[in-house]
Amino acid sequence: MNCREVRATLFLFVDNEMEEERRTPFRDHVAGCPGCAKQYHYTERLLLIVRERCGRCTAPAELRTRILTSFAHRRGPLQL
Repeated sequence: MNCREVRATLFLFVDNEMEEERRTPFRDHVAGCPGCAKQYHYTERLLLIVRERCGRCTAPAELRTRILTSFAHRRGPLQL
């Protein structure tokens, strides 16, 4: 994996949504690249703060409906 790939997939890794076969190359690159390691730790801390502070927040029903309608027009209906 290279720096561009790591930075493009940071959120997938931190959210445990990355495919298993990509996790080891991701870890290996971050372990050997100070720039990507710094970005990884920053992203991890940022998401932790967001989850702590906003984890209990919910969007108003009207906003959720507008967002889901917008997605439906672009990709077809979404299932919740």
